[in-house]
Amino acid sequence: MSQPLPGVNDVSRVLRLICLLLLISPQLSGQAGLDPRSMAMGGTGVAVANPATAAFFNPAVLSIEEQRRYSVEYPIIGFRHSDPDDLSSKLNSYQSQDLFGTLGHNIDKFNSNDPSVSSSDIITQLADLNSALADLGGSAIGFELMGAGSFGYSGQESTSQFRWQAYAIFAGGRAGGRISYRDEEYLSSFLDAWGQVDFDNPANNTPAQLDALASYITYTPDGVGGVDDVDFIYPDSLQSSLELVRADKQEVGVAISTRIGDLAVGITPKFTKIELLDYSASSETGSESDYIPEDFTSYYEDFNFDIGIAYRLENGWTLGLAARNLIAHEYAGHRLMSGVMTPTGNSLDLTPTVHLGAARQEEWWTVAVDLDLIAQEGVLPQLPGEQYLSTGVELDLAGWGQLRGGYRLNLDDSIRNVASAGIGVSPFGIHLDVGVAGNQNELGLAVQLGFRF
Repeated sequence: MSQPLPGVNDVSRVLRLICLLLLISPQLSGQAGLDPRSMAMGGTGVAVANPATAAFFNPAVLSIEEQRRYSVEYPIIGFRHSDPDDLSSKLNSYQSQDLFGTLGHNIDKFNSNDPSVSSSDIITQLADLNSALADLGGSAIGFELMGAGSFGYSGQESTSQFRWQAYAIFAGGRAGGRISYRDEEYLSSFLDAWGQVDFDNPANNTPAQLDALASYITYTPDGVGGVDDVDFIYPDSLQSSLELVRADKQEVGVAISTRIGDLAVGITPKFTKIELLDYSASSETGSESDYIPEDFTSYYEDFNFDIGIAYRLENGWTLGLAARNLIAHEYAGHRLMSGVMTPTGNSLDLTPTVHLGAARQEEWWTVAVDLDLIAQEGVLPQLPGEQYLSTGVELDLAGWGQLRGGYRLNLDDSIRNVASAGIGVSPFGIHLDVGVAGNQNELGLAVQLGFRF
């Protein structure tokens, strides 16, 4: 009679593994837009950045903004979670249905010749499981997180024309995970073969009939030209897998700006350390306990720089243009194979980005608009790309508090359009800012504490 389905059990283990990895991995990021003021204002900052975090957006605005002489910002923490395929809900639905558990229980009953379970019941349940797993296949999920701090000197009350801001991203990165379900064709063919076989009465099958299904079943001849018993054949290894790409980043840099006539210019040289994890586990080999990050991690150290300009018009508007990561880098993934770190063929590219911004700042209100001039790819092919048109507004309450709101359009994928809001409290040079952003498939949260004197 029939045997348990080890391959399906392995697929279920992969689903548990993806949940574990995405929870324990430090998904960290140093992306602009993860500080609370920018997040609350739709991701804007190129022309009206917080002068204490200008290095993340446009170093030139250090010479545009009026600010106190010194600023200390610590901590700056931002988080963003993106689930464009609603993978979290799909996993919850899959787990609540307990399709695999029900199937395994009924197969045990079928093997014990329990008359309450027929072969047609097993076929139906296996088809339901195959459909549910296929729905999970290709689904992806992404994370970003930034933890940073900065110290700035405005240059006011001195003869120097230069202003600067030093910063450190002590934990940053991006991550994406996906389920690749590649066994649908096999299980569908397996179901077709099962439907052609009489398991309840093996003698009703013929050797010629079963020989045509040799890829899926085996049988025991009865010695007189008939069939005595029928069993299943399973592949040595199923093809379904979990894939996880994570780039952890640590970065230090100094933003420097000055004026050339009415034009503010700035540059941010920076040094970056990257740890790229490129993990893939097949349904046969994936294991929660066997996951060792060092076996899938590559290490890189690079220099890069950003540049920016800003110009304040007579009508009160400020125009800004910033180019970030002007030195392109490709980070190749590696995995430990036979004791040697071997290239996987996957890579994460860091390419230059260009951002245009306009803003107007008055005594009690600020409005801003930013546009990404170059689209960026997602961490994984299944994750949406990024090219944002961002808008934001801030109302200042006599310097003691701020109310903020914004909206961010993703020109590459409208699913990632998000609304945002936030507040700030700023008595006696102390600043506490909180920002939130989200839609039904994305959530962002940021908080920052600062001192300016």
